[in-house]
Order: sequence, then structure tokens, then C-alpha cells
Amino acid sequence: MAVSISGSLSSQSTVAPPSPAESTPTEVVHRPVSAIGDTVKLSQAAQVHQLKQQGQALSQIASNLGIPVATVDGYLGVTVAKAALVAPAGSTVKAAPVPTKG
Repeated sequence: MAVSISGSLSSQSTVAPPSPAESTPTEVVHRPVSAIGDTVKLSQAAQVHQLKQQGQALSQIASNLGIPVATVDGYLGVTVAKAALVAPAGSTVKAAPVPTKG
């Protein structure tokens, strides 16, 4: 039994890549490039300012961020007068009697 091995690869058929004239056009799809790690995390204060600028109420902002309304007020520089110290317009406030020693 004789075995012969040829050094040429002519026995295998080779397929040439199609020429540009023979190839069909491919559709190019443009997608935004978003690399992992290209995110920005805003601080709570910045989120509060952004949501306020978008027109959300203070209570909505507090609810969305899971923080107290007083914290939202603080971030926005809102000062809330204490109800016990401020009397409604047109009302009179009477001073409490001072106890005397007897």
C-alpha cells in the first residue's frame, strides 16, 4: 500500500472573498456610543435643584428622593418660619400672663 502526500493544497478548493461588485450593500446602523462607566451620579442637593427646576413641588421631590421635606427646604435655602412665632395677618397675639409670687 502506497501513501503519497502532496505539498500543494490544490486538491482543496479555496473560496475567494466576493469582490466589491459582487457583494450586496449592507445597511449601516448608527447607534449612540455608551461606554460602561460613562455615568454621572448627582448629589442629593443637585438632584433636588434639578427636580425643582423641572417644576416639581417640594413634597414631590422629598417623596421621589426618599428624604424629609425639611431636607429639601435646606438644599433649596427655603426658610420656614415656625408657626408658633408667626401670627396670621390681621390677628392679635396676646402675651401669656406672667406668674407672680404671692
